[in-house]
Amino acid sequence: MATPGTSNAADVQRFENAARQFFDRPSFSSPVFLDASTIAFLDDRSGVSQVSTISVGDGQGAIQPRTSYPDRVLSLLSNGEGNMIFGMDSGGNERQQLWRLAASNWDPVRITSRDDAIHEPGAMQHGSTYVLYRSNARDEATFDILGTGGDDRDADIWMEAAGQATPAAISADGQLALIVRINTNLDADVLLARRSGGDPVVLTPHQGEAWILGADFHPDMKRVFVLTNADTEFARLVAIEVETGERTVVVEDTWDVERFAISPDGTRVAVGINENGWSRVAVHRLDGTDEVLPIDIPRGTIDRFSWAPDSSAVAFGMSTATDPSQVVLARLDGLVTVVGEGGIHPRPAVVEPELIHYRTFDGRDIPAFFFRSPVPGPRPVLVEIHGGPESQRRLQYTSAVPTDQLVQSLGISVLSLNVRGSTGYGKAYSHLDDKDLRLDSVKDVAAAVGWLRQRDDVMGDRIGVMGQSYGGFMTLASLCFYPDLWSAAVDVVGIANFVSFLERTGPWRRQHRSEEYGFLEHDREMLERISPLNHVDAITAPLMVIHGRNDPRVPLYEAEQIVEALRERGRTVQLRVFDDEGHGLSKRENRISGYAEAAAFLLRHLSPTP
Repeated sequence: MATPGTSNAADVQRFENAARQFFDRPSFSSPVFLDASTIAFLDDRSGVSQVSTISVGDGQGAIQPRTSYPDRVLSLLSNGEGNMIFGMDSGGNERQQLWRLAASNWDPVRITSRDDAIHEPGAMQHGSTYVLYRSNARDEATFDILGTGGDDRDADIWMEAAGQATPAAISADGQLALIVRINTNLDADVLLARRSGGDPVVLTPHQGEAWILGADFHPDMKRVFVLTNADTEFARLVAIEVETGERTVVVEDTWDVERFAISPDGTRVAVGINENGWSRVAVHRLDGTDEVLPIDIPRGTIDRFSWAPDSSAVAFGMSTATDPSQVVLARLDGLVTVVGEGGIHPRPAVVEPELIHYRTFDGRDIPAFFFRSPVPGPRPVLVEIHGGPESQRRLQYTSAVPTDQLVQSLGISVLSLNVRGSTGYGKAYSHLDDKDLRLDSVKDVAAAVGWLRQRDDVMGDRIGVMGQSYGGFMTLASLCFYPDLWSAAVDVVGIANFVSFLERTGPWRRQHRSEEYGFLEHDREMLERISPLNHVDAITAPLMVIHGRNDPRVPLYEAEQIVEALRERGRTVQLRVFDDEGHGLSKRENRISGYAEAAAFLLRHLSPTP
């Protein structure tokens, strides 16, 4: 359900029909081996992510749906022997509740009891029902690390008041755990915790900043493998001796090593490397040789790895800029297969984006992906900005990319930016927008328009801007500080006022976000200076705002403030509120409806012949 905007109804229906081609495409993601011959994964064919399974033993079986709820399943773990834990929220509120699901009867059993609290699963003990998770049920502002083999009534307390910590791994005997404690957005530690109690041991002491992307035990229990950028610009995989703390580099690259999984027999490790916004995948031997098996996949982005119990194959989800995620099974004999039905659905008129770089105000080159519309002649352009800011526009058919493809099919090219502050380009690049430097990233957006106006295939006077979450702030800031550049804009769950945002965001997020944006106690003047709401008089371009009523990150109040201020000034603005969504649109019919209306809005204001 949604509170409607003001677009023409015939336009909306026309664009909903167009949008359905791009959004009504199934995605199969986050696979885990349920047992030796079955993979479980997230399947959104119903319109919202649910749990499904498929047999990959002697030939593939049919996909079997295992849950059928109206709300999305966000997380999925397996013990490798027929038992799963999945997490599901309600109406996009991100307050996951945990459920146990066994292959013996496929009857989900809820194991958490507080609807008002967050429960996020982190690791499941192999061959056991025991799961480690984090919860803010005791104190909304912080997380405890808990574990249970039954439900939350008999949960063990591993760590109390752990802040933004999350469990990453549990030992085979269930007595040790690796906990990633997040200090700031880009700094963390790996802690070794014991079920029997006592103070956790910091395994990753470091000087300066160190980002942690993952941690796991080696099966020999003598080493812990960690993805970190400690002492380097880019993350690498290191092995840490538990007894001595000695570190050995296992895999490093000129880009971030961003994912890994150790085979159950301990002889190999699968790694994913983020090169320019797409994934390279390989399997490395851990016996001291240099043997590497590259996995040949299209240019796209992978999610997590899951090894077969016999270590003969590794599964992962993979999507591209033109196709939704599919489950891929890579065998050590070199055979790579797509699991399930993802590839048989018709492909709409998608385009492969081009990686470009443009020069910005201080001489840096900013990476971006250009989706050039195939419609002949110079075209209007939509500049698209990702959220985060500690994130990156990737080559994957999630988030804004289906919208980018819809828009280009209607004759509007899209330039999707990775402005300063984005991750994926080294530690220094990710800090170029911190606090007082916040508006330098907005200058990068303005420089993108300068690059576009030099192209013969662009209508330089018909350029729009769109972004989600932090990208929504960037959209509003671009309208305020560079008002003459824009003909239209779409803000999706964006921040309009950093002061009210920090006052109202979920208490468990406030410290975490203040480290990035600034603290109300001593950075208020700066926060007010950069907030678009305080510069609303400068906005002249027509604006559409999309928001979820249940957003725990950027509350609806942010959208209401900017819309009310613009209406008071007689500006063109429309608001679309979805009653059953949170921070973004997760349900397929809502995505189709909301982004169809956004496309109609953009075409009306950007195209000379709507």
